[in-house]
Amino acid sequence: MDCGSEKVDAIQRIVKELEFKPHRVRLEDVSKTRHAGYAGIIVSGSPILLTETAPSKYLRVFRFVVSGRCPTLGICFGHQIIGLLHGAKIFRGVECRANQTVKVLDGSGLFEGLGARLSLREDHCEGITLPSQFLLLATSASYAVEAMKHRDRELFGVQFHPEASGAVGVRILENFLRLCK
Repeated sequence: MDCGSEKVDAIQRIVKELEFKPHRVRLEDVSKTRHAGYAGIIVSGSPILLTETAPSKYLRVFRFVVSGRCPTLGICFGHQIIGLLHGAKIFRGVECRANQTVKVLDGSGLFEGLGARLSLREDHCEGITLPSQFLLLATSASYAVEAMKHRDRELFGVQFHPEASGAVGVRILENFLRLCK
């Protein structure tokens, strides 16, 4: 789901390199798209600041995430949307526009085969609180909720940008795509 991030081409390239066939859906077409046939969904970042707009418009567009059953990964804006759909609060925080050390709390799933401290690309100034149905997977000095997973479903959110984090980020995307087979 292309939400207008300048990094969405990188997501598509990595997905292709990992031998998946991506189908890109622009934000304005998400609500018209049938999601049932997808093996997995990645919701990209966006230049939209949810603290400066009424998020309800975007929450309606992505409502399918609440009841959807295929693996879903939200990146930055996508992470925030997933959180808001599940009761998280959004807040304006520290502006992060560089690599930052992220502490991994759960080395399985998205972080399988990676270390306990990772340098990952941040490009945001908003964060969310952890929704009650989610497990905290990773944190950083700037944002408490860097990565999360729904307790019962393959529904993930990451505040950082794996598509801009080199080999470590590719591995995170590969770990997610493995769930989509």
